[in-house]
Amino acid sequence: MPIYEYKASGKAHCELCKNRFEVRQGMDDEPLKRCPKCGAEVKRLVSRPFISVKEPLPLKETFNTHTEEEADKMGLEGGFAQDQIWE
Repeated sequence: MPIYEYKASGKAHCELCKNRFEVRQGMDDEPLKRCPKCGAEVKRLVSRPFISVKEPLPLKETFNTHTEEEADKMGLEGGFAQDQIWE
């Protein structure tokens, strides 16, 4: 379930909604309209996604690391085509 951030949108607010607070909600759930603590109007914020990279690819799995002879032995076909500009 995603975590959404909210913040008070009006002048009336409590300590919870004065600053950002997080709520775990389903993607199809309606956004909150009121603070769960004080009832002040809140708006959902757009926050950065969390992206996690576990580990980089090993050198043998990256591009352009094999000689032509190695590529032939491994059954690899030609590399990438040259970039072309279409006008």
